[in-house]
Amino acid sequence: MDSAASSTCDTRKCTSRLRQIYIAKNDPKVFRIDSSIIARKVGAGSGGFSRLVCLRVHPMFTLLHPTESYVSFTAIDGSKHEIWPESEEQFYEGNLLPNGEWMLIDKCLGLGLLNRFDVSQVYKCLIHWGTGTVNLELWSEDRPDSKQSPLRVPRLKAIKQPN
Repeated sequence: MDSAASSTCDTRKCTSRLRQIYIAKNDPKVFRIDSSIIARKVGAGSGGFSRLVCLRVHPMFTLLHPTESYVSFTAIDGSKHEIWPESEEQFYEGNLLPNGEWMLIDKCLGLGLLNRFDVSQVYKCLIHWGTGTVNLELWSEDRPDSKQSPLRVPRLKAIKQPN
């Protein structure tokens, strides 16, 4: 297991941002990433909660074949989406949120990077195309963070052949 952590503090509260990466021994093409924000210390009179926080997971991928790569997903409402670089930047939320997974596909390689996530932990998604790159962002809902209920966005990534 590989993990990274950081924390931020001021006089009123202290929170920790934690990212843990787990690679399956029996299948190294599959790995899990758990990101979280955990309140460590909160101010007097706060009822045990910190201010409103949002966990934003924003990985950037460099594309070998930028014009032949796209993101594919089925939304919660059942609609199918293929998002190409010409789209530049698009948010998806509500019934248009991917239904628990989306895939970055390189048509030239015939491979995709599958990203599975828990829809109950994700409020909106963002696809941002740059020059030869793409960000596949997951955003949690804004809510108070507490020691008892940290914000978490776990996800699973795997190399797959697209259907």
